[in-house]
Amino acid sequence: MTTSIDSYSREETVNDILLRLAVKSLLLFKCVSKSWHDLIKSSSFIKKHFNSESNRARLWFCKFGVDYRPQPPLRAINFFLLPEKLIASVVPARQRIYRCEGVSDFRGIYGPVDGLFLLEKGIFYLMFGLDSVNQDYKVLSLRIYTNEEKNEVYPKVFAAIYSSNNDSWKYLDPNFPYDSNLCESLDSTHLNGVYCWLCLDKDNVYCITTFDFVTELFGEMEGPPISGEHWGALMLRGGSLAAMSCDEMAQPQTSCYDIWARIGENNWIKVYTVNPPITWHWPLGIWEYDKFIYEMTQTYNIVYYNHTAKEVTVFGFNFTDIGSGSIWPITYKESLVPINRENPTEQDNVEYFFTKF
Repeated sequence: MTTSIDSYSREETVNDILLRLAVKSLLLFKCVSKSWHDLIKSSSFIKKHFNSESNRARLWFCKFGVDYRPQPPLRAINFFLLPEKLIASVVPARQRIYRCEGVSDFRGIYGPVDGLFLLEKGIFYLMFGLDSVNQDYKVLSLRIYTNEEKNEVYPKVFAAIYSSNNDSWKYLDPNFPYDSNLCESLDSTHLNGVYCWLCLDKDNVYCITTFDFVTELFGEMEGPPISGEHWGALMLRGGSLAAMSCDEMAQPQTSCYDIWARIGENNWIKVYTVNPPITWHWPLGIWEYDKFIYEMTQTYNIVYYNHTAKEVTVFGFNFTDIGSGSIWPITYKESLVPINRENPTEQDNVEYFFTKF
C-alpha cells in the first residue's frame, strides 16, 4: 500500500531531478506522460528551472558579418557557445550552435530576458524587458524625427511599447527632452523589471534614465560621478548595475577604464581601473566580475583581459573575412519560456505603427 507521504516523496524526487536537466532533454521528456508534460509547461516549473543552480550562465557570442568574397555578398548571423569556465591564457573551446544566412537589414540583438532575445531589423532604439506582475514581455521603442532638407530635429521624443500578451502597440509620452544623449549599454541593463541606461543631459552631466515595464513610466536616478567629457556606458557586473568610463578610450596600451559599482539606492564607488595591455580596440562588455571583453579593431580578433590575473587571452575566432559586421557578447542561461507566435502582419511592425501616428 502506498501512503501519501511516499507518493509526495516520489513526486518531489522527480521534480528535483527534472529541474537539474537541460532544456533539450526536458523538451523530449514532455512526451513521457501527461503529468510530466503539464509540469514542464507550468510557469512555476519554468521559473524554478531558470533560477536553479544547475542552470549556470554561459558566455555566448552573436556575430553578424558580411562576406564580400562571393557575389552577391553573403550576410550571416552566427551564435557561438563558450565553456562554463574561462582559464587565463588558455584559448577556450567554442561551439557554433546556430547559423542563419541571407539575413537582411539586421542591426542588433537585445536581451536576453529570461532566455528570450529580441532581434532588431532597422535602425531603432529599443529596450526589451519583463512586466513581472502580468508576465508580459514588452518592447519599448524610442524615436526622434529629422527634417533632412532643413537639417532640423523635431523637438519631441516619440515612444511606443509593445505587449506580447496583447500583441499590440500603444503610445507613451516620455518625460525627458529630445536632445538628451542616451548612451547604449554594453549589455542588457534590464534588472528586476526596470531598464536603465546612462544619459548625458544638456548640462553635460551623466544621470540614469529608467523605464519600469510594469507601470510603463520613465524615471531618473543619480548616476556614477563620471565627467561629462568622458565616454561612459552601463553594464551588469555579476548581476548588479555597474558602469564603465574612460577619458581616452580605444587607444593602444594607454587607455584606462574606470569600473563603477552601484551600492544601495544611489551610491556609486569606483572599484578599480582597468588598463588592458592591448592595441587598437573597442570595449564590448564584461564576463563575471573581472573579465573585460574587447574587439581588436585592426585584426577583428576578440580578446578578454582578466584584471585579477593581469593576463590577456584570445578567444580564437577568425572573423577576418567578415569583419565588417558587429559582435555582441551575451550572458545566457537556458530557458523554457515559450514564445507565443501568430502569423505576422504589417501591423506588427513598429515602423508601421509610427508611420500611422
